[in-house]
Amino acid sequence: MSLDAARAPVVDVHHHYLPPQVLADLESRAGGAPRLVNERISITLHPMLADVDAHLEAMDAAGVDTAVLTYSGVSVLGKGVCTALNDGLASVEAAHRGRFVGAAHVDLDDESAVAELERCVRDLGFRLLALPCSTPERTLDDASLEPVWEAAEGLDLPVVLHPAMLPTGASTDYGLERSCARPFDTTTAAVRLLSGVLPRHPGLRVVLPHCGGTAIFLKGRLQMFFGRPGGPPPSLPRTVRERRLDGVDDDFAARWAQLWFDTAGTGGWSPAVAFAAAVAGTDRLMWGSDFPLESHSAATLRELVSVVDGLALDEDQRVAIRGANACDLFSLHPTGAHPARAGTGSIASTGSPA
Repeated sequence: MSLDAARAPVVDVHHHYLPPQVLADLESRAGGAPRLVNERISITLHPMLADVDAHLEAMDAAGVDTAVLTYSGVSVLGKGVCTALNDGLASVEAAHRGRFVGAAHVDLDDESAVAELERCVRDLGFRLLALPCSTPERTLDDASLEPVWEAAEGLDLPVVLHPAMLPTGASTDYGLERSCARPFDTTTAAVRLLSGVLPRHPGLRVVLPHCGGTAIFLKGRLQMFFGRPGGPPPSLPRTVRERRLDGVDDDFAARWAQLWFDTAGTGGWSPAVAFAAAVAGTDRLMWGSDFPLESHSAATLRELVSVVDGLALDEDQRVAIRGANACDLFSLHPTGAHPARAGTGSIASTGSPA
């Protein structure tokens, strides 16, 4: 998408929100502690998560037009939490048309997941699906999830992933579940998708969070052990020359092209974002803030936007990362720049009910 820089929107594709009733439920489970940590989840219960006005105030001050609202990490808490989350997101989107875009959330461990997804599309107008990278019971290539992938592809829904809040086997010592286990959960999810899901569903489009975990850095190594779809991995790793000779690189490239990445999760460390832009390509990278946790104020939102502004890229490429790629992927239609930059207006989504 080619957009004039002064009118190009800024779209936050990694923005967390919990409806008040969902946050209250989690706070009750935590017994008043600032974090809920149990065998299924490890989550910070920041009051700003449910404060719509605080979100809008920070977005306005930082010049952020639209936020894609997801929090699939809580999906593992059950069907009831997902239903309340979906209904709450739909209400916020309807009340602030153009500023927020909700995503469907389903419990991958519940057999009603497809029915809830279809309800979200039919009744709530959602046009994307948010999923965790894993659950305590399942990985994304589990055969039981095939109906979910079929439904997502058939409904033409982009899928936005988020690492499990407490990946299986993760330690909470020193925050290891957050600093290391979650990026690894994203990376292993990417491999399972590349080899076990995407070959059967070439129409799926999947967003990997946090610059892909470590998938961007490990791309060459992932290719070394990539086998033909449906087959085992190679017995020995293969070099670039060997892969090109037998054509397996073409298979990998086709699946890799189904992946998008967001810029969240680096704490504003620009070398990671620059490397992601170089490896993923500026047409597959989208700006994300991880608000209100990684970023939690207008100042930190502006800081993370400035990371993209400071990349050694053409302005068209920076425009793409800041918002144009998200407009393409999520079928958003820019109607003007944010008032903080130039003109008036925001973004409309074609999928939501009036």
